[in-house]
Amino acid sequence: MTKDYFLLQDKIKEIESKFISPGGWIKIYEKENISTDDTGAIYCCLIANKDLSTYNNDDHWPLVPGSEGRPSVYGDNTYKSYDTDGLEPFLYYKSFSLPEKNISYLDISEEFILYFRLYEKGESKDNRTFYYIDDYGEMDEVIVVEPNCIMLKVKYLKEYITLREMNFVVSYDYMRLMVNPPSNWNIKYGGELVKNGDIVYSHHIKNVMGPTQSWIMGKVFFVPNAEKKTHFDSPDINQEFIIGHDDEGELLYENCGNTEGNHFKLTFFSKEVLNKYYNDPSKYEVDGFRVSSKYFSLKIDNNKAGYVPVFLTNLRFLPLKEQLHWKQYNLPPKKGMGMSKTYYTTMIEGNWAKQPETADLFFKSRYNDFNAKWERKFGWKLYKPLSEKDKYLFTALHKITTNNIKAFCEQTLTIVKLTIDRINEKEISKGLVLDSTIRGIGKFEKYLEENGMVVPDLFEFLRNLQNLRSGLIAHTFSETNKDCKKAIEYFNIKEDNLIEVSEEIFVKSIYTFNTLETYFGLDSEAPSSENQS
Repeated sequence: MTKDYFLLQDKIKEIESKFISPGGWIKIYEKENISTDDTGAIYCCLIANKDLSTYNNDDHWPLVPGSEGRPSVYGDNTYKSYDTDGLEPFLYYKSFSLPEKNISYLDISEEFILYFRLYEKGESKDNRTFYYIDDYGEMDEVIVVEPNCIMLKVKYLKEYITLREMNFVVSYDYMRLMVNPPSNWNIKYGGELVKNGDIVYSHHIKNVMGPTQSWIMGKVFFVPNAEKKTHFDSPDINQEFIIGHDDEGELLYENCGNTEGNHFKLTFFSKEVLNKYYNDPSKYEVDGFRVSSKYFSLKIDNNKAGYVPVFLTNLRFLPLKEQLHWKQYNLPPKKGMGMSKTYYTTMIEGNWAKQPETADLFFKSRYNDFNAKWERKFGWKLYKPLSEKDKYLFTALHKITTNNIKAFCEQTLTIVKLTIDRINEKEISKGLVLDSTIRGIGKFEKYLEENGMVVPDLFEFLRNLQNLRSGLIAHTFSETNKDCKKAIEYFNIKEDNLIEVSEEIFVKSIYTFNTLETYFGLDSEAPSSENQS
């Protein structure tokens, strides 16, 4: 044991920091038993403003675990919610003696939990976390409970004590024992009371029946904020977005909350703004006209190839976090930029447009439409429905916005899974005499040939698409897979043209639907009396 360690210098540093750690957390409980010669404890409580002077001049703990005094029943059967007026526990030590074992744990002030409507999640009473959940489903940790430590986020504590007009007190007690400290340490025996602003503690060094004791006991006070502000307040959080240029070419900005004369004013964003939503399909949904979640919905025009137009005032319905996300991708308007015909027809004129204008949205529309028509014609779907756990694939499918190989591989794989992998082999095999080695695309080709349809170009595309998939290794393509190399040559894949190739794959997939629909006359509403074979 070093001199500084014996003199509790590490603990004094903690005290001077008011037990606040990075991220705005404060330690409000600790049970530290490193050994019988090295112990520590932290506890906490609330003190009314009017009673602060009673407790801020000495080192004594206002409350100790297990003696919180709530509720209190006296000898004459008098009942009080709190034993001492102006003094409230924040933690409650609970212990139960059961036949098979003893159980003890700490609970948090129910009033604090109820004030913030905290959600509790954890494995046990000794391992749990309390979350604040805002109106948009965002979860923020407020209290973390571990077996020997409890942490509380300061901003929530400060709001609570400000509204309650109370002070928060963290009490602490540290003791270290050492037999015969070296004489050259020149330790000064005795005790002193240290007061420094919101900190008060005593430090005693003395002999206690053999060993020498270094003992600190005291309190740290957290006072209310000067101004009462709560999470219930609704400040103006609307952001400014680009709406044009002035006469000197400087960008013009307008607050999206300013609705006067701005309802049909457009602002533009790069397509990358949607990647966040496409990449989390369990939480968000994106189509040609909106991006939405359980907590918000934003009307957008997703039918333009290179950018996303949005009516400025629609952005005011987004939470601040989402507005800031969109602001990162805000584009200055250029000549020719505007809303799509599809969006104008549907959202402004109120007439449903026939088809989306971008290849990815058109693919999704045609995929569903084609499959429905095929089922009406033959009584079964050419592409088997996705399982519940795979439905996110369709939702997340989109055109890539940069020449990123990872994004390209993911979207290519999704198209293969939606088309080639979902071919209804059971139905197309009926009535066919096939070699046992023929599967997937080969079966589909035989099925079409049996029905008099020979389209080598279509199957060249499908096989090369399948070969791209077979050569996928960790979000890139194999350099040793010969079929994959041929597919790369077929699509002319280079590092700087992945966006164009992705577009080509969407378009050729749509041509596949169109070709099959035309040949089989799928516009006929009457279902066939028997499967085509």
